[in-house]
Amino acid sequence: MEHHLNISTAAKLVGIGRRQIQQEIKAGNLDVFEGDVSVSSLLDFYPQVKLNNERELNRVERIQKNAVFKVQMDSLPSERVMADQLNKLQVKYLESEQKVMEYESLLMESKHRLEIMQKDCDRKQKQTLSAFISWMMTQYRQSHG
Repeated sequence: MEHHLNISTAAKLVGIGRRQIQQEIKAGNLDVFEGDVSVSSLLDFYPQVKLNNERELNRVERIQKNAVFKVQMDSLPSERVMADQLNKLQVKYLESEQKVMEYESLLMESKHRLEIMQKDCDRKQKQTLSAFISWMMTQYRQSHG
C-alpha cells in the first residue's frame, strides 16, 4: 500500500516549509492523493531524506487500512434499503425476461410468416427470403449462445 503524509509532516521531514512542498506539488514533482503527499515521490524528489521510523509508517498504514474499512462499512446501506433495491432489481429482471420471451415469440412468428410467403414466390424471391431467414436465425443463435 502506498504511504502518504500530510503536507506539514512531509515538509518537516524534508526540512523545508509547507509552501515549498505545495510549490513542488503544483510543479508536478510530488504525487498527492486527497491532499497527502506520496512518500515514494517525496523520497524520489528528495533522495537525502531518510525514513528511519518504519514503525511510524506501519502505524500510518494500519490507520489508513482501518479508515478505508470503516468508511466501507459505514457506507453500506441498511438491510431494508438493500432489500428494497433487491426487490426492484428482481421486478426489472422479470420484466426483462418477459420482454425477451415476447421478442423471441415475435421472431419465430416472423420466421413462420416469411416461410409461408416463400411458398408463393418465384425461384429468385424464394432464394432471397431463404437467405434472409437463414441470416435472421443465425443472428438469433449467436446472440443466445
